[in-house]
Amino acid sequence: MIKTMTARYPGRDADTGARIRPGDPIRYDTVTRRAWHAQPAINAITFFGQHGPSTHYRNARGRCEDAPCCGCCTI
Repeated sequence: MIKTMTARYPGRDADTGARIRPGDPIRYDTVTRRAWHAQPAINAITFFGQHGPSTHYRNARGRCEDAPCCGCCTI
């Protein structure tokens, strides 16, 4: 049975290997005991400017307190 819930413990996304933090929305399979993010963890934003396109990334939950040091955000 697959449940949508809020993570209570840290872990790793079964599909991508991305970090799951407590409070993240996840989907959890009670049979296999695997979890994955319920939504993309990273949003890609592309700007088309005078010097061509540039792609930047941002944590889907917003900038964290460690940004940009943790590497999840480039804008």
